[in-house]
This record gives sequence, structure tokens and C-alpha cells, in this order.
Amino acid sequence: MSEQTETTQKTIAVFATEYYETSLTREPIELNIEEYPELEGMTPEEAIDYVESNAWEMASTNPDMYESLAEELNDQDIRRDKVTNESQEINAQLEMF
Repeated sequence: MSEQTETTQKTIAVFATEYYETSLTREPIELNIEEYPELEGMTPEEAIDYVESNAWEMASTNPDMYESLAEELNDQDIRRDKVTNESQEINAQLEMF
């Protein structure tokens, strides 16, 4: 019968993981509904729904600088930022990563 040597691990890796949900609200752009033929005949509520779904395909209010309304909106100054749903967990594993 042979004797087996068992090695006992003397360390584990312990680390913290943090989670956040971040939102940024950018300065608004005022759209003149009459300047957008695709919005013609829509109620303001219908126009809002349309813009929310199609901003990437809509013309910018500044076509010399932006290819789409969405691109222009994403370049506006940040008005407000908010961090929510903060959480943390402590994790451990056998080896360092």
C-alpha cells in the first residue's frame, strides 16, 4: 500500500463586486412638428411615440453636424445623472484571477 500526500490549499481569493444602474438625461431639443413631414397629421402624442421609435432614422435639427436626430440628442450636454440600484456582493474562489 502506497502512502498518498494530500496538499491542503492555504489561501483563497476574496473580492467584492459592485453593481450600479446609471442614467444620464441630456438637454432636450425642441422639434417643430411642421418641419418633419413624417409627423404630418399626427397628434402630439402620436408624434412622441413616433420619435421615440424612429429617432435614428429622422433628420437632425442640425444636418450639417449630425446624421440623425438620435445622434444629435446623444451629443447634448448632460442635464442630470443618477445612480440607482446600487448593490454589492462578496465573492470567494479558490484561485486568484
